[in-house]
Amino acid sequence: MDKNYDEFDKYAMKYDMNEEMIVYKYNHSYRVVHQAEEICRSIDLDNVERDLASLIALLHDIARFRQWTEYKTFKDKDSFDHGEEGAKILFEEGEINNYDCDKADYEIIRKAIVNHNKYIIEDGLNDRELLHSKIIRDADKIDILYAFSTWRLLEITNDDSEISDDVRKQFYEHKPIDRKLIKTVNDRALGKFSLVFDLNYDYSIERIYEEGYIDKIYEGMKNKSIFKEFYDETIKYLKKRCKDVRK
Repeated sequence: MDKNYDEFDKYAMKYDMNEEMIVYKYNHSYRVVHQAEEICRSIDLDNVERDLASLIALLHDIARFRQWTEYKTFKDKDSFDHGEEGAKILFEEGEINNYDCDKADYEIIRKAIVNHNKYIIEDGLNDRELLHSKIIRDADKIDILYAFSTWRLLEITNDDSEISDDVRKQFYEHKPIDRKLIKTVNDRALGKFSLVFDLNYDYSIERIYEEGYIDKIYEGMKNKSIFKEFYDETIKYLKKRCKDVRK
């Protein structure tokens, strides 16, 4: 993987490393690599699959550098779908040719990156495509929750707005919040809690619970009273999933 790290660094360094959010995405990419490797170990994948998962994790947000530079936002609705754009950079613009990987795995890499930020994984993937899509989605969510829990990296905006009925319903169905349903600032904030409902691996659940990411996010909120019931439900869900894992 050393060559791939060097190539990624070379790509990232084309952008302004004095920009805090560029640095954040650079570091995020490496943290997601670590989480992907931990997930692979937890499910006993061989070195071939681990290396592929690591490469996907390294490249999953490659479009974020361009997104921030051109639009000064990470909101896809205000710029472009960063999963789709990442696949374009890699496979249409040819950036993937700089990386050490089997060309037979190109389609797995492309599909995992395209699907990593979607509400749900597209239908029709084969077993390996689905495996790597699930790994990168979990690894990414773990680090997103870590980042929001530290309050030095990212901050959740919340206010006095109500939680929309459709968002509340989806939350209590233990589904991640669909971006299309978001109407208020607090709907968007609640979406962070709901990420736990879309985790695929026991390691991911245990990591998020044991590190207290949801607790820390809740503690940093300005209007805890609005979120108390949702915080309680999220913790209850995590506890139950952890208990089931340890049976």
